[in-house]
Amino acid sequence: MLRRLLLLFFLTIPLTLFAQSSGKITGFIQDKQSGEPLVGVNVILEGTSMGAMSDVDGYYVVLNVPVGTYTLRANYIGYQDVVVENVRVSAGITTNINFELSQKTLELEEAVVVMGERPLVEKNVTQSYSLVTSESIESLPVRGLNDILNLQPSVVVQDGAVHIRGGRSEEVGYYLDGASTVNPVSNNNALYIIQDAIEEVQVLTGGYGAEFGGANSGIVKSELRTGGKDFHASLDFQTDRFAGEGEQFLGTYAYQDHYLTGTFSGPLFSDNVRFFAAVENSFIGDTKKRFSKGYTFTDLIDSNPKNAVKDTIASMSYPDGFTPGNDLNRWALNSTVLFDFQPFQFRLSAVYNFGRSHFSNQPMLEVLNERDQYTDVNTLLLSGKLTHVINPTTYYDLKVSYFNAGSETFDDYFGNDWRAWNDSSQIAQKTNGAVTYRSAFRAPYDYKFNGFFFSQNGKLESNYAKTSQNYFSGALDFVTQYNKEHEIKAGFDVRSYTLRQFVINPTVMETIPAGQSETDVPQVQWKEYLGNTYGYDFYGNELDNGFDGAKKPLFAAAYLQDKIEYQDLIINAGVRLDYFDTDDRTLKNPGNPEVDENNKTIAESAWEDVKPFVEVSPRLGFSFPVSDKTVFYTQYGKFVQMPQLNDVYYNSTQFGTQIVSGGNYYTNPIGFGIQPMRTTSYEIGFRQQVGDNAAFDITGFYKNVKGQPAARRQFADAGALITTYNYITNGDFATTKGLEFKLTLRRTKNLLAQLNYTYTQAEGTGSGETAYLSAVDRNSETPTIVSPLDFNQRHRGSVNLDYRFGPDEGGAIFNNFGANLLFTFNS
Repeated sequence: MLRRLLLLFFLTIPLTLFAQSSGKITGFIQDKQSGEPLVGVNVILEGTSMGAMSDVDGYYVVLNVPVGTYTLRANYIGYQDVVVENVRVSAGITTNINFELSQKTLELEEAVVVMGERPLVEKNVTQSYSLVTSESIESLPVRGLNDILNLQPSVVVQDGAVHIRGGRSEEVGYYLDGASTVNPVSNNNALYIIQDAIEEVQVLTGGYGAEFGGANSGIVKSELRTGGKDFHASLDFQTDRFAGEGEQFLGTYAYQDHYLTGTFSGPLFSDNVRFFAAVENSFIGDTKKRFSKGYTFTDLIDSNPKNAVKDTIASMSYPDGFTPGNDLNRWALNSTVLFDFQPFQFRLSAVYNFGRSHFSNQPMLEVLNERDQYTDVNTLLLSGKLTHVINPTTYYDLKVSYFNAGSETFDDYFGNDWRAWNDSSQIAQKTNGAVTYRSAFRAPYDYKFNGFFFSQNGKLESNYAKTSQNYFSGALDFVTQYNKEHEIKAGFDVRSYTLRQFVINPTVMETIPAGQSETDVPQVQWKEYLGNTYGYDFYGNELDNGFDGAKKPLFAAAYLQDKIEYQDLIINAGVRLDYFDTDDRTLKNPGNPEVDENNKTIAESAWEDVKPFVEVSPRLGFSFPVSDKTVFYTQYGKFVQMPQLNDVYYNSTQFGTQIVSGGNYYTNPIGFGIQPMRTTSYEIGFRQQVGDNAAFDITGFYKNVKGQPAARRQFADAGALITTYNYITNGDFATTKGLEFKLTLRRTKNLLAQLNYTYTQAEGTGSGETAYLSAVDRNSETPTIVSPLDFNQRHRGSVNLDYRFGPDEGGAIFNNFGANLLFTFNS
């Protein structure tokens, strides 16, 4: 507890950091005729209060520019203004805009307007990355963040899981406006972002600076849009409900999907206060999309001898190409408010999701069961960032965030009253006798048609579960442009979590003799079994303390980084210190722990706290701009990350049942004392512009991962009161190597093109922590050499062609009209 208080105290020290969500603009200003630098030229970002003044060398810098597109104006007495429009600023990237000013004449007084273009070759980026802007997202024929990620080099989205450069899905870090959106229990993204609310998405695949951590394979950074000085609104509706379930339309199946999205933005009371809001309702009729073949059977006769009613006749149908009982109805709100009163700026962002999903693990075998369970998920992220510009080259950010995610399973008969879910008398009353159980708390036996078992109506198919995960975090950025070459950052951040989970199978109810029930109801009790539960007692009430109380991990990090930018050399050097306090316990003697013989569980005295892990990770990147069109770059980094905490959190009864009782095969064993995973990553790349409108990027990469979670066997010592058991520990390792190729054609004669190709060899000793669980359980040999991972796709790529008329092209009919062709392939 003392170390937690000390670490939280550091939240008040002005040396902390969140992931960067702004960029900077730099450049030189000179006299167009003489080439001499101009001193004291004002550079302003129109529509904002941001700007800078050139120094004695004509150099200027504007720090902490929020992600977006801007218009820059250079103004100097006696000289003609120069305006550069369409300047894109991206997070963590230096945008270089140079000005050449001409002296005013009587005939020449209007400002010179120049259309800015994002450079095809970024010389100051020292690693491979992908950038998708709001303009690109608007024209893509895909929907959702995962579909956008699936088009990027080295990214594989398989069965809804995101893998980057051969890493497991739990090795990806997600940030929104600089705040983490990762659920540490599963290490997966917990937040849904409305596509129309995204300003840009960056995917860092080849390593990243010291300001990022907690992700071993890649970082996905998303930034929300900010309102402008004018009001804007949009409405978007997409649907495929032109055909019913299992019917085809335009050569493919209709999945009953629809998206309805509205956006609103503009000033709020004044131009210094601007807002953006997006609201969406999305319905996914089939979240599985298995492309299965349907069937229709009539006059089937039940042949299960256990059923009391013999020779039951039934008919059933299953649709083509559609998976019933697996839909998702989601509501989402994404919003930002910016208060821009220089030298202070305050930005609020809020993201809220509510989703209701129905699920069926065996939909073909449950077509006769009309009873349904569903899960509600609520997610909220609130963050605020206060920026104080001390001087034109120094600022700090104070940032706080609150994240909360909760889920609960419901039954369409009894809602969340799980004690009634399997109560035969209440079920009979609820259905007016239409559903009758074979005995108290025992559902009817399945039908047996032609050798296959089908659930009868009213059978319970799901456990009851509820979860709660939240964190409070605080940070304070400090950034200074020491001179024209050095951008120095230092930081420290803290996230304090409270995690709870409750899982129980309602079939644990059983009839017992009178007078023995814990609730003093003579005919019913609960068996002594819970699922993976912590933070709740046996009845689902919140529990804060004790072995089974809420888990309260604490993650912290500090770093120091210097980005050195010369004309022909860019160096990004930094070091990061990570602190992981998982609030975990480990057995003092795993082979012979003390046992409480009264309740047949591991005694509390057999456990000891796991000490926090402290890791130091160096990061180093180089970029060698041979010219404005040719850049070589290389990146090296050490990365550490905790495995998903669901591997180490459990309740004492569950763990005792597994170890002491033995004789059961658990598909998801649990572990204790798991250490961080460690990754070493290398890459070398080459960027080359070809002509004025095309460029390609080639990158070779190699990565080594150690300490991935894996199932292992623990043998009981001689004379121990426990049995041999399986558990999770650090055991797997993996190596990934490959080549990326990216070709970009800037819009030319209305056509924009992007081609991506990745060749990858992702190999390891296991594709997941339970990949060889059955071998472990049989005490067979587990792999010690690498083989292709389940999610390895050796050849993968996409071709995107976008043809679009501009605002003044195509006449009255085709003004702003466009068409997009997207082709993807993978081995």
